[in-house]
Amino acid sequence: MNFNPAKLIDSNDGTTHIVRGCPCYREFGEEKVCLNNDSVYPIRAISVDPSFFNALQSMNNLQEFASTNEAMCYLVTFLDREEGYCYCVSQNQRIRINNQDVKASEIDRALQFVTSSEKHRDGVLCSDCLYRYLRTLGESSKGYLTDEERKEIIESYVRNLANTLAMQLSGFDETDHSSNFNEHLPMYINELNRSRSHWISMIRNLKNTGADRNLIQLIESYSTLSRLESVFLFQVQSLDDEEEETHPLDALHFMVNISERVMRINDEIRERSNELLNREALPDNIQEMLSQHTQKRRETEYRFSNLVSVLNEIDSNTSQ
Repeated sequence: MNFNPAKLIDSNDGTTHIVRGCPCYREFGEEKVCLNNDSVYPIRAISVDPSFFNALQSMNNLQEFASTNEAMCYLVTFLDREEGYCYCVSQNQRIRINNQDVKASEIDRALQFVTSSEKHRDGVLCSDCLYRYLRTLGESSKGYLTDEERKEIIESYVRNLANTLAMQLSGFDETDHSSNFNEHLPMYINELNRSRSHWISMIRNLKNTGADRNLIQLIESYSTLSRLESVFLFQVQSLDDEEEETHPLDALHFMVNISERVMRINDEIRERSNELLNREALPDNIQEMLSQHTQKRRETEYRFSNLVSVLNEIDSNTSQ
């Protein structure tokens, strides 16, 4: 039986309380088990429509949704925002891993991490990803992994994150089996470099005609954004280049820096665009041209924003 990917579900008041998926759920062959509280319980898992839990708002009514069958699993986790812990809905039990209570904040970070680092998979594997995250980067990882094991897993995460974002940014279609990402990426980087040449030429023309200084700075920001994306993708390309001998952990801080700069440049673009529009100092032809880049810029910003949060999470755990 397949389940939807683990995800957050907003309640009626807009606060996230429900997670569809559970880090303690596992399948071993035909057998389904629960690992809560560091035990192994045989269970029967069922898929429940998330709307069934709309009324579940607090610990006060969690008991109402508990199953009378000790072996029943809804694959649904409740995040108690008041006390800060997470609970198994079907059994009304606090979730514990490695003899530690799992915090709601850890699940929040884990889901963000899994969304960024893993491909879309079914609920079984997404639950496995949550467990793996908590065992690697969560508080319950203490004493569970050796430094070398943690290092190897984090290296794998960094590679997966970087490659996943590179595929998204470059528009690579994984379902097209006739295309090769290692061939696709250099071509896209060349395309970005050609785009930068266009921005540079445009900046030169604006300066020669005595254009508004803020307008020139706006176009310079777009040029910088294109350059940063190109540099990031080149770094991703070098991760799998044996001749470059680029260590994923060595690349971590570099990628964090690039991602944070992308965020700052996007903020500058918004501020300068609004200022020019308010003064009616943004020529129609340039405004129309920039509008064609707006959607891609927003998507790029969102992806780098998610990436920088996850990379900083890895960095904080690597530095401990």
